Amino acid sequence: MKTLVLALVLTASAASAQTQPRVYIESTETTDASNSQHKGKHVDFGSALAAALMKKQVPVLVVTDQAKATHTIKSASSQKEDGTGTKIAKMALFGSSNFTQFEGTVQVIDLESSAVVFAYNVKKGNFQSAAEAFAKHYKDDYLAKQKK
Repeated sequence: MKTLVLALVLTASAASAQTQPRVYIESTETTDASNSQHKGKHVDFGSALAAALMKKQVPVLVVTDQAKATHTIKSASSQKEDGTGTKIAKMALFGSSNFTQFEGTVQVIDLESSAVVFAYNVKKGNFQSAAEAFAKHYKDDYLAKQKK
């Protein structure tokens, strides 16, 4: 009985994986837009997008072989860290501890038609929050409507 249940679960999850869009994420490095002499760290926004898609349980299959993908996700991003003077002013005036601004633009492209099927711009305090915002909106604003 346990074997039958396990076989049904595996068959159902394999069938589900076949119907999910397969996305390939083009890896891009974030541009540092700050004027600070101590430039911010460069992050791979593509990896953050892949992690966010999984964390937010977006019904897509992230693939590492572009030839097997039905969609490509392209992104461009920049990160700006405040200088020392701005940090001191923010702490004194507002009690703020957020000194980084992250901006990203993401496009989901259908490989068969080359059409941009979803695009999203985001401004957040860090790249992880920005990637998670994209994943949430991609799931709720695009994929959920495709099933209807």
